[in-house]
Amino acid sequence: MRTYFIETWGCQMNQHDSEILEGGLRNRGLVAAASADEADLVLLNTCSVRSKPVQKVNSRIGQLARLARPPVIGLCGCVAEHEGRSLLDRSAAVRFVMGPGQVHRIGEAVDAVVNGQRAILTGFPADRPTAPPEVVRSSRTRGRVTVVEGCNQYCSYCVVPYVRGPEVSRPFAEVLAEVEELARSGLREVELLGQTINAYRCPVSGLGFAALLRSVASVGELDRVRYITCHPRYFGSDLLDVVAATPKVSRYLHLPCQSGSDSVLERMNRGYARADYLALVDRIRAAAPGINLSSDFIVGFPGETEEDFQATLDLIRRVRFGQVFAFAFSPRLGTRAAALQPLLPSPEKKDRLQSLLALADGISHELNSSLVGQRVPVLIDGHSRRSSGHWQGRGEDNRVVNFPKMTSSQVGDIVTVQITRAGPHSLFGEQVADGASLPVLAS
Repeated sequence: MRTYFIETWGCQMNQHDSEILEGGLRNRGLVAAASADEADLVLLNTCSVRSKPVQKVNSRIGQLARLARPPVIGLCGCVAEHEGRSLLDRSAAVRFVMGPGQVHRIGEAVDAVVNGQRAILTGFPADRPTAPPEVVRSSRTRGRVTVVEGCNQYCSYCVVPYVRGPEVSRPFAEVLAEVEELARSGLREVELLGQTINAYRCPVSGLGFAALLRSVASVGELDRVRYITCHPRYFGSDLLDVVAATPKVSRYLHLPCQSGSDSVLERMNRGYARADYLALVDRIRAAAPGINLSSDFIVGFPGETEEDFQATLDLIRRVRFGQVFAFAFSPRLGTRAAALQPLLPSPEKKDRLQSLLALADGISHELNSSLVGQRVPVLIDGHSRRSSGHWQGRGEDNRVVNFPKMTSSQVGDIVTVQITRAGPHSLFGEQVADGASLPVLAS
């Protein structure tokens, strides 16, 4: 095998795992192909949080197997951990499966294929390395750094604890050293990753996430620090103090709620009530005015009544999220919610989902429109998807901004953009002055 291609589904954790997998493949001497059709090896790095991505993986395996020159297929990620053995048995095209806890062993998997073997690399060994051996960064502006692996929350609907294992926090000094290396390489921003990142606890010193976030933000060469995902149960006053008082920390916070109904939250095993969530939002906004909040919601959870659903819509109206990610409930094998009744008919779940998204999009459009006329510092990520003559970047609050290119600006610059127009999911503007380049915030 000489060439590879990686297809990635799912969250930022999966995307970062793909960067680690790519580093391992390059270390074995493989080079990237332009497409899956041209590759000797195709890695499918998968997500199993919902059923549709799993169906997509099965379909994609079939498509690749039918190519005139079928590649070797390596199934990686959460589907590999959850259902990999059965997929290996069902499809001769799949030559190995590798769960998220085994990405550092990609070289072994390649060697097994070369030797005519099929490999199953799953599970979460206690001695697995917490520092990635080699990473190929996909962005020229920001780098992802894992802080916590796995999850201990066991929400009744969620498969993550089973496919990503128990929570394992990386040593404080190890995380900080990786961030410092990224900053020295010229990256302007880091994104700290964890399924429940604010549950972080250094295994050496016992320091928590607030202390880690403060130290990361003190790295001089960095301009911005983002982090995801926070659980409402662990968002204490110490973390709020860092967010409010540290200019480099993003003015964006993803705070999943999942439902506005207490009865549904209880069945979900979320560990907080509606009033707790709303009180936390009030504290956050009092300490950090203007912060851009986003959230996750599940529509049609087993037993969700119309009253429960209306409670969710009411919470969205009250909080006014800048962005909402919502999905219809799909049972995941092995979770407690898979056995819960009654189930809502699919058409009803679909109608509720459409109503929720329409409400959320309307609110985000109103919030975005309130920024028209303002000047914002934007970190240029690359070419806009809409036009090669435009840049796309993100503001301090993580909102996407598109604007015409100027001759002096380039990827990695932080430029001042005046917002001229707003949509529900992005902003449009004009760079204020040729060559204008600013630090994100005065420190």
